[in-house]
Formats: sequence, structure tokens, C-alpha cells
Amino acid sequence: MLPLLLAALETPAEKAFFAQFYDTHHTNLHRYALSLVKDPAHAEDVLQTAWLQCVRYADRFFSLPEDKRLPWMVTVVKNTAITHLRTAARTVPLDPDWDLPAREEGSPQDIVEIIRSMPQQYRTLLELKFLWELDDKEIARRMEMTVTAVSTRISRGRKLLQEALRKEGYRRGTPL
Repeated sequence: MLPLLLAALETPAEKAFFAQFYDTHHTNLHRYALSLVKDPAHAEDVLQTAWLQCVRYADRFFSLPEDKRLPWMVTVVKNTAITHLRTAARTVPLDPDWDLPAREEGSPQDIVEIIRSMPQQYRTLLELKFLWELDDKEIARRMEMTVTAVSTRISRGRKLLQEALRKEGYRRGTPL
């Protein structure tokens, strides 16, 4: 997740500081999220969302005095956990007598695993392009690459993804 977060930041100084902040505080913030939501998978979701919020509001994060950044991030984790718990409380549980269907071939989770197995240089660019919906020019600026290099790697990454999906039995127009 860190490479994706770093790619969203603008300057090398911001990237270096954020990487150090992330490395220093990630484990403790994860423990805090776990103490709030009581489920490891949900704690990971909460923390990922909190890190994304931190990058989304990077101007605010970097404008804070250095001693105020960790408390700010703790507040972001807490608020994200509260939102997550409220959402979970509104979710209607499944009837325990109802059997869950077996996982079908070609589930979205399978596709996520294929993307995660791709080489880092392509995976990061594809995530920026399709998850963050950034254009090639913006990706090039954030990754400190030329627009041509970004376009080439995205094209190659898409081809690799298509080949991997075909090997897994996906065909054009196959519903997920």
C-alpha cells in the first residue's frame, strides 16, 4: 500500500517524510484500529482508509506542526473506525439457516489476486490509473516519469493483466 500512497504525494521531501511516518507509526495505528473494531480484517480496512484520507488531505497533514501529525492521524483512524462500526451496525445479518453460495469461478476476489501478483512497476501504475482515476500526465508527474513511459507501462500492464485473465479462463464479456 505504501508505494500507492507515496505515488499520490507530490514532492520527494513529502514522500520521504511520509514513508518515515508510515514506517514509524503503521503498527501502532493498526493496533489502535484493532482495539476499536475488534476484527483484524476490519482493522486493516479501517487503517487503509485512514491512510488514504491522510494522503487525500496531505496539504492539511503537512501544514500541521510535526508534533501534531500523529494525534491528527490517530483522530482520522478513530473517526474512520466509528464510521465503519456505524455502517456495520446498519447491515442486516444473514439468516443463519441460509447457506452461502459456493464461491463461483471468476469472482472479483480472483481478479484482485491476479492484479496483486503483477510486477510492482505495472501494478502501481494500473492502480493509479484505474483506482485513483488519474490521467497519464498526473501519474507521470507524481511518479517522476515521462508521460510516454507511463503510457507504455500502463499499456504493457493492461496486456499482462489481459493475458493473466485469459489463462484463468476469462473471456471478453464474461460477467464477474
